[in-house]
Amino acid sequence: MGGVAARRGAPVSIRVAIVDDHELVREGLRALIEARAQGVYTVAYSGPSVHEALSSDADAVLLDVDLGPDAQDVATNCRLLTAGGRGVLLISAYDDPGAIRAGLAAGALGFVPKRVSYDELQEALELVAEDEMYLSVDLAAMLAAGPEAPDLSPRERDALRLYASGLKLAAVARRMDISPHTVKEYLDRVRMKYQQVGRPARTRTELYAEARRDGLLSDPA
Repeated sequence: MGGVAARRGAPVSIRVAIVDDHELVREGLRALIEARAQGVYTVAYSGPSVHEALSSDADAVLLDVDLGPDAQDVATNCRLLTAGGRGVLLISAYDDPGAIRAGLAAGALGFVPKRVSYDELQEALELVAEDEMYLSVDLAAMLAAGPEAPDLSPRERDALRLYASGLKLAAVARRMDISPHTVKEYLDRVRMKYQQVGRPARTRTELYAEARRDGLLSDPA
């Protein structure tokens, strides 16, 4: 398989940023890319920082789904990179459908596992650099499985039902016989759990839509 230059006539070179919190992994990827580059690929940045990747002149960013407990979530990272004009290809050592769906919803153009072959990685980077979607076998299987439902506790479901139906926090608290602060904690957990399965729901309207989708609310009369 030829590079983008051979296949489409442009660009001459693809500049890649590698964002991963494990130095051994990112330097291994860098060495692999540069050894097989044949003049097509250059590594513009290799490190753990999304902001440093934004400061580089990369066309495509190979972004680890999980950059560690102190890092921003994958959706935030994808939004930052895509807003800066970078194509994002997600990569991970393990399958996390929720996080991967969240990244795709935030603008990532594909996903490859870290066990990916070099030829598949090259193909994916070529497409992402040209702002095209790369649908790997792993990603296709994941998407075909359909959306995952969050694992909500009974009290979290109660808070979601009442809040999504239109009640204010104070009214939900009275109905559940708890404090408004506790209601807010339940709803924060609900939002986090929806985010983790790749179904971000920040507003009341979005929570209502997701609760309906999961059969937690009755259809309107």
